[in-house]
Amino acid sequence: MRLETAQLRLHTGTSAGMDAPEQALLDRVERLPGLHRVALGRNLPGSWGAGDYTLDLQCKPDSSAAHADTAGLAAALDGIASVDHVAYRAIAGGLRAPQLRQGIWRTLMFRVRPDAPPWQVHGLEQDLLRMPAYMPGIRNWRLARVVSPGTWTHVWQQEFASADDLLGEYLMHPFHWARVDRWFDPEHPQWTVEAICHAFCPLSASLIADPNPNEDTAP
Repeated sequence: MRLETAQLRLHTGTSAGMDAPEQALLDRVERLPGLHRVALGRNLPGSWGAGDYTLDLQCKPDSSAAHADTAGLAAALDGIASVDHVAYRAIAGGLRAPQLRQGIWRTLMFRVRPDAPPWQVHGLEQDLLRMPAYMPGIRNWRLARVVSPGTWTHVWQQEFASADDLLGEYLMHPFHWARVDRWFDPEHPQWTVEAICHAFCPLSASLIADPNPNEDTAP
């Protein structure tokens, strides 16, 4: 199944706390052909390099419109100040809590350096995928490679029961600092990642577990 995510930034002066823009966005995006699921979440304080909202799309593999085409999505998002959009394909992931409700959805988009050797990229991917073994607060997770042209090369997503699990255990864990941080540190010999976009928002039901698409699942 094709997956897409986007960071949406509102024009200055538009309140991200208003319900009307959210509903208007959902109404327009949900009309796109070939969609299996749409989720829109307002990013929480502490997000970095992100927009005001995280938008996620799952596209039906058996649809004649296999994905929301770029022109159609751009039209649906008319009036948004900026859209940072990628399509991606999952390479690995896992589930601990497929029935997770009222949690936190975290999306990290990042770009590896063009001259990073393949062994470094592989090492980075493997260390990210090892994180759940050390951090039980990561309830569900997915690592993907971007398949659309643009800024980013990877999307790393996790689902948490609460923001405390993300801001506490995940960001402060010794494995994070001892193993994962080296790939993101320009002063480390194994520096691999040159740019990131970190966003997290409320989640009403797991997007990774993909429950019944007829449920009201937008976070």
